[in-house]
Amino acid sequence: MPSFKYKAVNTSGRNTKGVIEADNDTHAARKLRNKGLYPLEVKSLGKRSPKNKKQNSSFNLDFSRFFQRIPKSTVASTIRQLATLLNAGLPLEVCLNTMIEQGGKSPIRSVLSQVRDKIREGSGLATAFSEFPHIFTPTFITMIKAAESSGTLEIVMERLAEHAEQQIALNRKVQGTLAYPTLMLIVGLGVVVFLLTFVIPKVTQIFLDLDRALPTPTQILLTISHTLRYNWMYIAGGIGLFVTSYKRFINTPKGKKIHHAQILRVPILGSLLRMMVVGRVCRTLGMLLKNGVTLVESLKIVRNVAGNVILEQNIVDMNKGVQEGKSLAEFMGHSEVFPTTAVQMVAAGEKSGQLAHMLLVVADDCDNQVNAKLQMLTSLMEPVMILILGGLVGFVVMAIILPIFEMSSLVG
Repeated sequence: MPSFKYKAVNTSGRNTKGVIEADNDTHAARKLRNKGLYPLEVKSLGKRSPKNKKQNSSFNLDFSRFFQRIPKSTVASTIRQLATLLNAGLPLEVCLNTMIEQGGKSPIRSVLSQVRDKIREGSGLATAFSEFPHIFTPTFITMIKAAESSGTLEIVMERLAEHAEQQIALNRKVQGTLAYPTLMLIVGLGVVVFLLTFVIPKVTQIFLDLDRALPTPTQILLTISHTLRYNWMYIAGGIGLFVTSYKRFINTPKGKKIHHAQILRVPILGSLLRMMVVGRVCRTLGMLLKNGVTLVESLKIVRNVAGNVILEQNIVDMNKGVQEGKSLAEFMGHSEVFPTTAVQMVAAGEKSGQLAHMLLVVADDCDNQVNAKLQMLTSLMEPVMILILGGLVGFVVMAIILPIFEMSSLVG
């Protein structure tokens, strides 16, 4: 039986690749689907006739159309539009037709067309959406499935739209906060490197020709300049080797665990990331519970949205404990990720029978703390960056001016 090399997306939305045996590329794609994978590309490893090559090429082209990268903002606006149309009392198929007509050439239009076709064939909305795990998360699909069973699709779609919009707004706020200081740092370092590489050597050469001892700051600057000019290939190679090695290391299970643990310990940014992750997990868990999904099933799904292997393992431990009849708050308390306030609020929610509501309250509290920290970072970043860059430029200027002052004093 021929072998085929494939690239696919699993139910968690992660890319995977490997080799599978099948009669042809279509059979290979079907076998991947049966395993819960959605194929992106399937290529034969053996020799093929020109006809087979043509068939395989068309197969890849068909899939590439549907796997164009769709921004999360586009997905969020699609969910919002569907929620609005459903709340207006329109039938589901009419809603999809309206969205398809307004979709233009957007890749999401092709996805919606296939979803509509599946519904016409008798599939549920959750089943149709599950054909696109690279776009719609397991959380989204599970909530849609629960909503279809309870007849609350309009309400759930509204909640999902709000959730998606909140996550996008938060991510944009974080990116906006970090973008300005990052740009300033890059520009500042670029200016300093330019001065050290091209300007400093020409200026200091004048003083060296006089055979005079240079001041210590000037000597330090000249050493750095010489290193950059004549060893830049080794420096660039060393940096490239380090980055490549580190990327390979963090792709291993042990390396990823160490990397994620260290990120959470970074001052300010670590606590910010922790609050974002906890907020995302608690909000997703609360939404699932509120829509009738069991706690055990919800924890299985929430693990995929954690985004941090330390928290993922904590959630696995929580799930095992819950299945044994233990308290969710008890296992949260053993984790280094969840803050004490969140643990206490979850414990109160369990005792009062309002766990879903309390998890959403915890999520709101985490989001508020993230916003407060972002405001603090925004106010601190600019003066800190000015001090750092001003110090670097000031040192360079001082190193150039000191020899000039010494020459002036000698002439005087």
